[in-house]
Amino acid sequence: MFDYNNAQILLFSNDGIFVREVVSFTETLLDACLVGNNTVAVSLGSANQTALVDVEKNTIIRTVNLSHQCDVVGSDGETMVVSGIEKSTIVNLNDMSFTILEGVGAYHIALSNGHIYGTINNENIMYCYKITGEPLWVFKHEEIQSPQGITLDKNGFVYIASRRNNSIVVVSPDGKTCKTILSEADGIKSPHAIDINREIGMMLVSIVISNNYNSALIYKI
Repeated sequence: MFDYNNAQILLFSNDGIFVREVVSFTETLLDACLVGNNTVAVSLGSANQTALVDVEKNTIIRTVNLSHQCDVVGSDGETMVVSGIEKSTIVNLNDMSFTILEGVGAYHIALSNGHIYGTINNENIMYCYKITGEPLWVFKHEEIQSPQGITLDKNGFVYIASRRNNSIVVVSPDGKTCKTILSEADGIKSPHAIDINREIGMMLVSIVISNNYNSALIYKI
């Protein structure tokens, strides 16, 4: 997990117990994702950089300089996608080659099976693109209000943190239907980030308790 206020990557155990601080940054830290067994990618906002961090050695092993703001990052282990609002960069993690996708931007992204999934919170939509930038579908529904974090399960269902109405919404793999599976009655309050461990079927949701206090909830899916 990352601590936005203190610009730190923090390590927790699978049962939510704090282990240690991994590394701190001087730049603004906006997003993070796992790219390998012990490697995390961290997007550094207006610095136009994304850092790769070894969480075992507590070190930054590489800094990737890009041509646009690095707001959010997603990865499938072989490819990393770094997005700003107006464009994204596809990074091949094997040779670190870049491909820029103009017009493909998001507030939060996820990457799975050669597809990019993103949310645009001020328009209350989510989308799916091919990794080449070809649009596949756009989804909008009244149950999705100010969508934030986005992730997928092993069956291709898309999970969205719907912040304004305090819920977690699941969208079908074809982007045609959705269902609210968790609400404020389940402890969801102003959800921001979401992730799923597909191997063990556990979902982590970051929620806002107050202006100065965030928390994380773990659910079995």
